[in-house]
Amino acid sequence: MQNKLGLYALGNGINKSLSNILMADETTDVREETLEADNGVKVVNDIEQEDHSKEEVIITPFTPSDIKISNPPMNMGDLIDMLSFGWINLQTEYQREMDLWSPAQQSRLIESVLLGLRLPAFYFEVVEKHDWNIIDGLQRCCAIKNFCVDETLVLEGLEFLDNFKGKRFSDLRFDTKRDIRMLPITVNLLEKGVPDQVKYILFKRLNTGGIELTSQEIRNAVFNGPVIDIVKEMAKEPSFTLATDYRVPTKRHVDMDFVSRFIAFYWLGYEMYEPDLDSYINKSMADIRDNGTEERIAKMREDFRRAMKLAYEIFGNRAFRKQQNRDEYRRPLNKAYFEVIASRFALLDEEKQRKLLEYKELFVDNLHTVMRESFTYRNSFSGGTGTRDAVKWRFTSFNKILDISCQGKTIKVTDDNKIESI
Repeated sequence: MQNKLGLYALGNGINKSLSNILMADETTDVREETLEADNGVKVVNDIEQEDHSKEEVIITPFTPSDIKISNPPMNMGDLIDMLSFGWINLQTEYQREMDLWSPAQQSRLIESVLLGLRLPAFYFEVVEKHDWNIIDGLQRCCAIKNFCVDETLVLEGLEFLDNFKGKRFSDLRFDTKRDIRMLPITVNLLEKGVPDQVKYILFKRLNTGGIELTSQEIRNAVFNGPVIDIVKEMAKEPSFTLATDYRVPTKRHVDMDFVSRFIAFYWLGYEMYEPDLDSYINKSMADIRDNGTEERIAKMREDFRRAMKLAYEIFGNRAFRKQQNRDEYRRPLNKAYFEVIASRFALLDEEKQRKLLEYKELFVDNLHTVMRESFTYRNSFSGGTGTRDAVKWRFTSFNKILDISCQGKTIKVTDDNKIESI
């Protein structure tokens, strides 16, 4: 009886240890400065966070046959061989950094394998027959590769198998190596040819790591290639970093998310917008990839540079912030305000730009007036920003403010929430 209780306790200890390791599988040391503005809006690293709780959920129907996921029978030996031959890409656009685990954490994963414990499922995407992208399980793959392939990992910090401390893979007996290679693993394989939007949804649902993938990280995976290269290069544009006062992080591709939103409303316009916002952005990415000409893409990039320079000339370091007065504190960056100002400025002709610069002080005052006195306009930048009504309201209102300002007229907001010139 005592022996059984001892084995039971040992088993619980092993399971708890493995759980603690795997809970850290895809986590990073991201440290964010999180604040709460006076209106209750969450602010992370000087960027206002949007409230998506009221947004419309639009699901484009697709048939079950569009979802092609297979479960090939595999063991650790298969995974080790694929890692050895470089058939698994561990550095995809959407993945976080490799080798985030300490040597002790990696060693305890190997200890679990040595104990014969089944690991959680791995998720991969097929690019070609001998070319897979990892979706989930990056840190586990790194630990396995470090120990069994590269042999850079020397086992340490083990909890149960003290006799394996200080050993490399090549130090193990043949039967132990064979046991490692024969351990079954569960692999979910996203087959080649899955439509982009379906793939996007699946990537979101298959992501089981400790930190959820952002929309842009998933977008980088789905549209990996020339179109993402364009977004990446635009995010490095000096005029963009200057206009946003160097406050948009590159970590986790936040900067690329800003640019992607500009691209969606520049490329497709706001008039035909259909929720949700992620789907609309993805639609613009697919259209650029499939139909974008070099000339049109080059023009978009030049218009973006021009828009950023114009925004900085007009707003200085307060661009894309929902200011309500000139003398108030500097508010956080707002993505929805960025997409409106950037895409509208990019489409202005030379004459309209000249007029806007002539009346830029009046334009800024008029924007403050409407932001301060129109709750509907102000809320369209924070609450349910991806709904049809919010998108239409903020774009049409901004266009009206711009047009009236270029006529040299002051704006007022009427009791029934209309924007009129005085």
